[in-house]
Amino acid sequence: MMPQRYRYLVMACSFLWCTLGCIGELSAQEGLKIFDVAVSASSFNPSRGESAKLNYRLSQSAAVTVKVFDADLELVRVLTEKAPRKAGLISEVWDGKDLDNKVVPNETYFFTIEAEDPSGSKAVYDPVTFSGGEGFDIGQAQFDRAAGTLTYKLSGPSRVLIRVGIPGSALLKTLVDWEPRVRGEITEYWNGKDEDNLIDVWKYPKFKILITGFSLPESSVISFGNSAYDYRTYRAGLASNRPKKEQRSFTNQRKLSPHFLSSRLESRSFKAHLDLPQTPGAQIAPEVKGKLLVRVDVPDKDRELLLKQKFEIIFFVDTIYVAEEERAYVPFNYPWELGQFPEGEHILTVNFVTAKGQMGVGSTKVKVVK
Repeated sequence: MMPQRYRYLVMACSFLWCTLGCIGELSAQEGLKIFDVAVSASSFNPSRGESAKLNYRLSQSAAVTVKVFDADLELVRVLTEKAPRKAGLISEVWDGKDLDNKVVPNETYFFTIEAEDPSGSKAVYDPVTFSGGEGFDIGQAQFDRAAGTLTYKLSGPSRVLIRVGIPGSALLKTLVDWEPRVRGEITEYWNGKDEDNLIDVWKYPKFKILITGFSLPESSVISFGNSAYDYRTYRAGLASNRPKKEQRSFTNQRKLSPHFLSSRLESRSFKAHLDLPQTPGAQIAPEVKGKLLVRVDVPDKDRELLLKQKFEIIFFVDTIYVAEEERAYVPFNYPWELGQFPEGEHILTVNFVTAKGQMGVGSTKVKVVK
């Protein structure tokens, strides 16, 4: 006869195996699932032949479609289309090329996965629906004037905006314009001057550096190393519009940055041009007196961006506010009264501010004589 302690052990083991078997049954009955999705690296250089690998698991065998989308949620590449994949760990590789077999520009890209098993059960992985877009501000950063570097830390892959200016006064430079950055310690290079290299910003004791951003969706990968063309040039050269990512409902509630789903072609800064028609061909800091006409304009490629919305132009002299035009237009002629300023060099700075938060900056220097 089996001793009682052994009978208890056998009963316990039988119960354990039964429980594990039931759990296995339940898992199988839960249907098709996509899980453990991750990219092998947060960034890669396709111009040098590097690839990005997407790893994921399927709970059961299925036909799988994997797509790559850009920052404007438009299709870049179809890696697999209804391809048979077995249950378990799977890897798909993207070589960093688009539908036309062209290397993509430096930007951030993400993957979606759609799976369907023989029974018709479907599963979808769309990272935009549950991740990314959560805004943040960074209060701690180190600016090394001697090295010309700005250093800060990111808790995860993000899109970052860095602006430099004088609190309560002029914006002087957009150092990083909503560009993607990887997780960890980030170093930006800055010579300490404004957009036109006329103002030594760091000499102003109250200058401020604003660092803000939002998180990127899960499975995002950042491409770099393409010096042939930037994102805007690349998009302008496309023969036709590409399909947009299917709209799906968000599966969780999170506080999103208003810039998260904005077009990267429009959610950006631009350059302002200041011309002095009365001093044609003049070098930096021409001698002027009385009243000076300043012609304010923007490059042709940015004109449409402004004309689609309301914007204002604000004028500063030596970073001190002097005037503004709330219902502005371009080109804009500004009559600069010089009599109120002492002799010597002065810098006129212009800030464009649009209803959507885009900003343009430009400056010019003159020497006032009496």
